[in-house]
Amino acid sequence: MKLLQSILEKILKSDLPKEERTRLVKGLIHSFIIQGISIVMVFTGNYLLVKFFGAEIYGVYVHVFNWISVLTVLAMGGQEDIVLSRMPKYMAQNNRLQIGAIIRHSNTRVAINSILISGLFLLLIQLFPVPTLSKYRPQFMVAAGTIYLSVFLTFNQYVLQALNHIRLSQVTERLLKPFVFTLFIAGAGWLSIAVDASRLIGIALINLVICALVLLWLVIKKTKPYFSKGTERYKGEGVSKQAFYFLSISLLQLLATRIGMLIMPYFIEEKNIGIFNIAARFSDIIIYPFYLLHSMLPQLFAKHHSAELSYKQKLYSESTWIIMITSLPLLATNIVVGPWLLGHLFGSEFTAGYPALVLMSASNALFGIFGPANTILMMQGKEKQSAFALVVNVILLTVLSRLLIPTQGVTGVAWAMLISNILYNILLAIFARYHTGVMSPFFIPFAKRYRV
Repeated sequence: MKLLQSILEKILKSDLPKEERTRLVKGLIHSFIIQGISIVMVFTGNYLLVKFFGAEIYGVYVHVFNWISVLTVLAMGGQEDIVLSRMPKYMAQNNRLQIGAIIRHSNTRVAINSILISGLFLLLIQLFPVPTLSKYRPQFMVAAGTIYLSVFLTFNQYVLQALNHIRLSQVTERLLKPFVFTLFIAGAGWLSIAVDASRLIGIALINLVICALVLLWLVIKKTKPYFSKGTERYKGEGVSKQAFYFLSISLLQLLATRIGMLIMPYFIEEKNIGIFNIAARFSDIIIYPFYLLHSMLPQLFAKHHSAELSYKQKLYSESTWIIMITSLPLLATNIVVGPWLLGHLFGSEFTAGYPALVLMSASNALFGIFGPANTILMMQGKEKQSAFALVVNVILLTVLSRLLIPTQGVTGVAWAMLISNILYNILLAIFARYHTGVMSPFFIPFAKRYRV
């Protein structure tokens, strides 16, 4: 690992301070190892799901959890980004009481939100029959129990991340969760246990209970120092307004990845949702370098919110180069071996998702060109601009998906994602330049030439 760290530090030529540079590179390597293992286990779980239970049951499972993921974001209420943007500042001030206060305050909020959102959703699909929802009411009854557990896992991992426990914050979600789920699926399949969509969701629920208990132990252990001198009421100003923008951003980001699959059942068979989901999971490999850095960048941008522009530009340029040099080989891999991955591993019917795989991979590769503009906007107090760019993205994506799905199926969704993502990244780049002063290193030469 030290050799790889040395190679990356030599490749990246910016004059970012050594401490921050080492943190970025080391954090990237640790996260890459964890994410790499996670990818293998997630794909193994999806592979076993399709092989043991078929594309139709898998499609129903994905459809239900697409809606559960939306409800989970609503229940989260933006609290995960609140702790990520505020706790590093409290740490810099050595304000331990407010760190403990925000952890307790936000955990209480997400618990209440989860109960309310779960109950309201179940009541709505009972009172107002919607074909694509009411049809799966029994499955949603079981899946509702996963909402708070998912919220608890996500939120408290962000707490650990904000406290700079980078590796520990990823263990439960990235390693334990897919590992235990894969074991359950493998056991059910090899024992020839009859599993329908409801039982499959029940397995996911049991898995989340196990993961939540493990994470609870980790959080109690790592946050104990912030409660050792008692507790106080959280005094953060403007938290409700900021949480609203963070919630909007999280919900819109989720819709940007799910809107096509939410529209599909109205026009094409459910099994196509499973085909698209597998293609999307392969395309997500391209964006993993961005997510790897997201385990470190937000708290760095938040910590240095008042730093000079030159420092922010160095940090932004360094992270953009890292994303690019790690994502391009992954893009080439998807293009070259995509048909084999889909057809050989999951079956011939999944090769229909190859055009969508290529288009979505190209769409995700855009982050290696434009850089983490959304992250710096959110951590520098420009949540409003980030939310506006996402609104434009989701509206365009929804319109294009509605127009293209009936004629092109899963490929139409991918075209919609690529076109809307191009506009989205352009908007983010403009906002980042205007409001924070940073620019992707790829565009700096053109900007200098234009000024001349």
